[in-house]
Amino acid sequence: MVRTFVALLIPKEWIVYLALVQRDLGAKASGLSWTKPENLHLTLRFLGDLGDSGVKRAGQAVERGAAEVPAFRARLGGLGTFPSIARPRVLWAGLAEGAEAASALAHSVNRALLRDEFGSPDKPFRAHLTLARVREGARGLAALGDYAMAPSPGEAILDQVVLMKSELHPAGARYTPLVEVRLRQPGS
Repeated sequence: MVRTFVALLIPKEWIVYLALVQRDLGAKASGLSWTKPENLHLTLRFLGDLGDSGVKRAGQAVERGAAEVPAFRARLGGLGTFPSIARPRVLWAGLAEGAEAASALAHSVNRALLRDEFGSPDKPFRAHLTLARVREGARGLAALGDYAMAPSPGEAILDQVVLMKSELHPAGARYTPLVEVRLRQPGS
């Protein structure tokens, strides 16, 4: 069985910037489990454990679903938490631009997955990049709400969707691309 999810990848400039945000916040708060910068992405759909035939079908569905949506411009936004700032469990960065297009992409991919009998997503899609998970006993969480981010890198074209294998290890998750899809350029 292969633990899988569908990801929209982000550009290197965003990864470098978000790693600096993580470092800054890590100096102000403790008890957070930080996402490795190289693992930052927007999750379009978590699929869970799939056998070889499920991985093949999922890859084909992702290819079909992604083919319906063009690449799009996006810009990083501010920080947020799930479920709320009063009870944070996940710290994330959002999109200031491109969230609607990311939602349209997630909807198209999920529609294709549903046609191939993968069922509906467990929860509605919300465009975000998970920066950290908040552990029990975390301290300094007020810094999350008070943090003033430096100006983010400029907009980027998001155009790469990946069916990803996730292996959990004590040092953190390792992701391996299984199927990679380039979104068509706008207007093509």
